[in-house]
Amino acid sequence: MNVERWLKTRRMSWQKLEDLLKIVDGHGLKGLERDQLQELGRLYRATSADLSRARAMKLSGEVQVYLNNLVVRAHNQVYQNRRNRLSDIWKFFASGFPQLVQTHILYVVAAFLMFMVPALGCYREAVLDSHFGQMEIAPGHALVPDEMWHLIEQKKMWTDSAQDYSPAVAGLIATNNIKVTIMAFAFGITFGIGTVIVLIFNGMNIGTVFGVCQDYGMADRLAAFVAGHGVIELTAIFISGGAGLLVGKSLLFPGQYKRVDALKRSVKPAFKLFSGCVLLLLIAGSIEGFISPRTDIAPEVKYMVSLSTAICLMLYLFAPRKAEPTDGEKS
Repeated sequence: MNVERWLKTRRMSWQKLEDLLKIVDGHGLKGLERDQLQELGRLYRATSADLSRARAMKLSGEVQVYLNNLVVRAHNQVYQNRRNRLSDIWKFFASGFPQLVQTHILYVVAAFLMFMVPALGCYREAVLDSHFGQMEIAPGHALVPDEMWHLIEQKKMWTDSAQDYSPAVAGLIATNNIKVTIMAFAFGITFGIGTVIVLIFNGMNIGTVFGVCQDYGMADRLAAFVAGHGVIELTAIFISGGAGLLVGKSLLFPGQYKRVDALKRSVKPAFKLFSGCVLLLLIAGSIEGFISPRTDIAPEVKYMVSLSTAICLMLYLFAPRKAEPTDGEKS
């Protein structure tokens, strides 16, 4: 190997790494663009390999010391970046997400009402006339599916068989709930219309099922099933729905901004609200898979789980915290 040629070729790469590290020294990692961060990692790995090669070729101590110092500086920044990411994730769930919920609480309350008003209305109608549950809200889609209707008529809970398949059910339920949450958030791009439809439809469905179960003397069994996971699950859906409404509002009423600029300002906080909901739904899905369908667990225990999750959730979301700046629109 031509050592001089190798040194001449590699010095350009080392200089690039030095230039990036100077930016970091002056402005921190936030001073780098995304592609520069990726370049920093790539150059660090390449320079580490160069250091090993320099030692193997027994190059001058000056070159080895220079490369060693450069690698150490880059190592600290690359792995500090990874630690910062973990720290950022922790800070988001510890304080950032609750703060966002508080900041955009009006949207969450609006989503709650869009769900609960149809739910209560359909519950009342179903109690007055159980056949209300057979009403189709779309061709071939009744408020209470035929399979569920037949089980209710036989006074059987469709959830009883799930207890024998808890791990699989937990995953399936979490996936389904995340799907609903994604729809409530993503359909905000339809000027909020899709989000409103998702909230109303799910409210109508749940309210009607409870009403029909009430007619057949099964409401207490359904309530016991829903109690354990329902608080977290519904709260997550309301928050995600609020995120969708936030996006929809920015499109409908952009204010002083161009519509596309208003959308950009709302998407980031809305997406963060949705991201926090995913973790809540994973917790709810676990409870729904492992506790809610268990017939060997007393209803009183499930209600205690419900009360405990409600208290913990309210403390988590609304306990006073030190104010920190948040990204995006404050609406």
